[in-house]
Amino acid sequence: MKEKGILLPIFSLPSKYGIGDFGYEAYEFIDILSENKMDYWEILPINACKGLPYSPISYYALEESYISLDKLKDDGLIKATRKRNSEDRILNSKFKEKYFQEAFNNFKKNDEYKEFARNKEIKKYCTYMSKKTKKSEEYYSFLQYIAFKQWMDLKIYANSKGIKIIGDMPAYPPFDSAETEYNPKYYDYEFEAGTPPDYFNENGQRWGSYVYNIKNIKKDKFKYLVDRYKYYLKLFDKVRVDYFRGYDSFYKIPVKKSGKFGCYEDGVSYGFFDKLFEEENITKDNLIIEDLGDIREETVKLREHYDFTRQKILQFAIDLYGGYDRDNESENVIIAPGNHDCQTIYGWYKSLSDDNKEKLKMFLGNNGCNNINVNHGMMQYCLKCKANIAIVAVQDVLGLDDSARINIPGTMSKENWSWKMKDFNNFRERIGDFNL
Repeated sequence: MKEKGILLPIFSLPSKYGIGDFGYEAYEFIDILSENKMDYWEILPINACKGLPYSPISYYALEESYISLDKLKDDGLIKATRKRNSEDRILNSKFKEKYFQEAFNNFKKNDEYKEFARNKEIKKYCTYMSKKTKKSEEYYSFLQYIAFKQWMDLKIYANSKGIKIIGDMPAYPPFDSAETEYNPKYYDYEFEAGTPPDYFNENGQRWGSYVYNIKNIKKDKFKYLVDRYKYYLKLFDKVRVDYFRGYDSFYKIPVKKSGKFGCYEDGVSYGFFDKLFEEENITKDNLIIEDLGDIREETVKLREHYDFTRQKILQFAIDLYGGYDRDNESENVIIAPGNHDCQTIYGWYKSLSDDNKEKLKMFLGNNGCNNINVNHGMMQYCLKCKANIAIVAVQDVLGLDDSARINIPGTMSKENWSWKMKDFNNFRERIGDFNL
């Protein structure tokens, strides 16, 4: 039976405090999904970051701006709060800081907290942040405990409502991070991750991250990566593996050089996944791989060896010139009109030539998706094709244009990672369109 889900980052939830969080709006969103017989909520990364979710300061620390002030108030840790009105963009500043400090001052350590605070990876993050801000390590340990507790309470609630969580495993941490500072043997500080020159960028891309030291990771029997995956599978029901290509082979560029001077190196490959699947209760069904873009034959063989579930993005998959046969679609696929890096359906449609707009309508019609609204047609197609799981972004349910886009890759626009919902009113009315 086809499973369905909705993509919405935590920060994009409606909020009284300028940014979506683990509070009551998240619970309300889960209720809406459950009432409409959805199976998944895809949330993107929730790790601590500097406004860029795919650049984790730590793979174990959670983003503290997602801590719910309402929940802190319910726990008696803070008193009154002030609202921050925002329409469709997050206000990501230090607004919550004074409330966090108040909660920290009122907090009484308990056994649960003491157990959590012993996590060595959390300790690394707290030390890193303390050195950066001059605030105490204990303060950050408290914030991480609260964030973790609020998140796990939310996940338990989602699961009780029949909703499974899909979260992301970012590929690399940034240069300046707790990961690179306290795990130096697992990174190669002479090389930066990126991509070679291509049609879109004559100098390639540089990602602001060191590549992994594959030799040392293998020498330690992949423990650095295995432990990370074990932790993520506590946080999420399924983990979406970003940049799967890098597990086969990754591009490395000498630091401060352009992508023209880079080369490929073999990744952790079969050895890592074989080791990972020796762990109890971890199977290929726990993972979803992101293998978009320029994928070589060896990457496909790695994917097929483990029969991994992968994503297919309709904006990339539909050949408006040669057509696209849904009867040849694999079942072991998550199908989606777009993802966080794509245009919205409506934005993509508007960008097409008149000729290609007609071809898209013809394609949808030939596949039994005759709805006059292209958003509905694309959603209907996702439900009709053979793929086992269909995921649609909230923006596409709402029929929004590219002003609601989550991210434009390769740009540093302030519009990236900032879109949020005002409320759930229109979503409640339109989520029913994502049904046969």
